[in-house]
Amino acid sequence: MALHYYFYLADLGLNKIIALILITGVLYIVVRLGIYILKRLVFLVSRLNKNNLVFFVIFAIAFIKIIDEAGGDDFLEKYQIYLISLGLTIIVMTFFKSLNSLLKNKKKASIVFLLASSVPLVLLSIFLFSPGKSDELEKFNIDNSAKKDFHRKIIYTSKSLEYESSDKDSVSLMSLVNYSGRTKKVRDKYFKKSLAEVSKKGKIWYPEGEKSCPVVFFIHGNHRFTKENYQGYDYLGRYFARRGIVFVSVDENMLNGFYKFGLGNENDARAILLLENISYLLEKNKDKNSELYGLIDENNIGLAGHSRGGEAVAIAQIFNKLKYNPDNGKELDYNFNIKAVASVSATVDQYNFSDKDLSMSDVNYLCIHGSHDYDVEDFSAMKIYDNLNFSKDSDYFKSAIYIGFANHGQFNQLWGRADADPFYGLFVNKKALIKEKDQEEIASLLLYSFMQDSFGLKDNRDIFKNLRNYKLPDTVYYSRYADSSFEPICDFEEDVRLETFKYGKTRFNGFSSIKEKSAAVGGKYLSTGLSIDVNKLSNYELVFGQNISAKNYLQFDIMEENDIDSFFDTKIQVKIEDANGDQAVIDANKYLDLYPSIKVEHSKLEQINEDYEYKSSYQTVRIPLSEIKNENLDKNNIKYISFIFDSEDADLLIDNIGYSN
Repeated sequence: MALHYYFYLADLGLNKIIALILITGVLYIVVRLGIYILKRLVFLVSRLNKNNLVFFVIFAIAFIKIIDEAGGDDFLEKYQIYLISLGLTIIVMTFFKSLNSLLKNKKKASIVFLLASSVPLVLLSIFLFSPGKSDELEKFNIDNSAKKDFHRKIIYTSKSLEYESSDKDSVSLMSLVNYSGRTKKVRDKYFKKSLAEVSKKGKIWYPEGEKSCPVVFFIHGNHRFTKENYQGYDYLGRYFARRGIVFVSVDENMLNGFYKFGLGNENDARAILLLENISYLLEKNKDKNSELYGLIDENNIGLAGHSRGGEAVAIAQIFNKLKYNPDNGKELDYNFNIKAVASVSATVDQYNFSDKDLSMSDVNYLCIHGSHDYDVEDFSAMKIYDNLNFSKDSDYFKSAIYIGFANHGQFNQLWGRADADPFYGLFVNKKALIKEKDQEEIASLLLYSFMQDSFGLKDNRDIFKNLRNYKLPDTVYYSRYADSSFEPICDFEEDVRLETFKYGKTRFNGFSSIKEKSAAVGGKYLSTGLSIDVNKLSNYELVFGQNISAKNYLQFDIMEENDIDSFFDTKIQVKIEDANGDQAVIDANKYLDLYPSIKVEHSKLEQINEDYEYKSSYQTVRIPLSEIKNENLDKNNIKYISFIFDSEDADLLIDNIGYSN
């Protein structure tokens, strides 16, 4: 081994022979020290009886697995985990051995070892059962108390009922899900039936005494099938029903997992099961003998889902418009009047039609996600958002809202505050999360407002266009918005030329760095935009080579890549000049709260190595051109649009520059 490494010292000018001798000496000392430690360990182990040795091995393996699992990716080097695990094992074994010696053998000397081992165990217990520590949210100094209220008053008394189809009305999902062997045996035995006979089942929340109500069908995601997961959204059901919208939480537990007996790539099955539940309840809606008769307005249907359910509702919306299933040729006949789709902490790419990305069209879409989601760690639904297309002259919109310090499980009342199994939940830094009730309130306000607008009950689009103006629980919100009227001017997708864009040329100066790159949005989802390292009075200018008619708003997406500790206030102005030389300057900060990246503290163990991830997302800025005070400026003959930045230190990403109404 010395022959492999001595030349590193020789490269520093040391004589090669001396370098070889030194390296050999160091290795000799290390080996001798290792042998000595190993001998002492062997001696100690040899003094253990068989039962103690078994417990020693069990504890050591358990600690290795726990620390490795709870610490997350790249938490510590393997040897560090082994050393910590060995130390903890010795402490635990010392505690039990000395306790046994004191109580059984009455050896007073064992008190010393008992006390010595108790102290670290007490400290470990305090560490495990404490909520953790974090002051990251406080650093943002958020106060939404003075903003516009959502005004969502309770109007009706809510009631609920459970429904379940008979065996003859069950649906077979066997052609959509592959499972066999031991997995099939365990699952079929637990459910007492196979996926060839899945019940249409769920819980309905409705406004008492009302008829012909809009309806939202909600589906849960993947969690232990030993829990009644669809029951975890009662807070949403009650909220919707009290305000006149029927809420159906569909039971898809037969597609959920347990231990190693889960399913994969089954989100198409989740979508079909959802559509079959819709079909079943709409039949009951027409049945005069049913207690559901006339309850639902079939012209106003919305879909929403959480986790895998958040992806499955997008799949269902696509299936709803298809005549045939592209994967198996089976004829589809749904064609429900689905007005809106909402995804909560959604997965993506667990199922794709004919191996193509999910791509919805002509439907309102909302996706929300938490920065501290430890299950679906990335804002995956942003991909669904970006792939959504609107027909020309249609009237649809989409919004993507990244919620600071929200996690995955708190959207379901049964899943708990930690995005981990019960024991591993002890390591989750719960102090870094917003409160459960706050997260439920955020989901209720956003989902209801979205569906209310989509059903034409109230014009709520301003909420999603200007979320910063509305009162929500105090946390950070990164909000994107686009609608059918949006016409992109520059989206950095057409080529790799910095000096051109779709309608002309660009000019820029004053940046420490400028480049087009794929940036991580809400975790690891990549979106191509313009990355700029801003200094004092940096300028990025679009020079139009052809005339583009303006609309009511100039719109663009922007994201700050700095973390809170290095964040400085960034001033942004937009200068617009027409072909005649008339110009106007608008303060973009009036329409934007530019937030830095959030330090994500998932595990309390991260405090050991302080290796944290920082996450952020785009925010949409909509500047009303009516704010232009220069009456001579010809908005339909704009020649230059300049973005002027003033900052001590800001790393920004800009994307999707365009006009909208």
